[in-house]
Amino acid sequence: MDRMSKEELIKLIESLGIDNEEFMILSSSSLVMRDLFESAGDLDIAVTKKGLEQLKAKFDVVNTHDDWYQVNERCECVLDDHLEDKREKVGNYYLQDLEYYRNFLVNSSRPKDKIRLEIVNKALNK
Repeated sequence: MDRMSKEELIKLIESLGIDNEEFMILSSSSLVMRDLFESAGDLDIAVTKKGLEQLKAKFDVVNTHDDWYQVNERCECVLDDHLEDKREKVGNYYLQDLEYYRNFLVNSSRPKDKIRLEIVNKALNK
């Protein structure tokens, strides 16, 4: 599957039909939306209960594990009703707060996350 540019991510986000207040963009997609990273392999979002219901009205959403759901082949979401503590608005969308994402990356052992941690640290130190 091809990686998605910022423009392709925006098209995918818009196709989901969720109110902007009901989700935030996570992980590498949040970096792409900030122009800190070139592309994302998929779109991970955190949604409120209302946001999840909006997705279920339009897609055959499947619970994959815990509070994670597969929306379609390019998008996964996690149910999180405490988004306001972990997000910042950038342009038209709420993105995962960089400090919050950094905390996740610091504790990850995945090689791709080590690369992302460098990018996030650089952005936070500007």
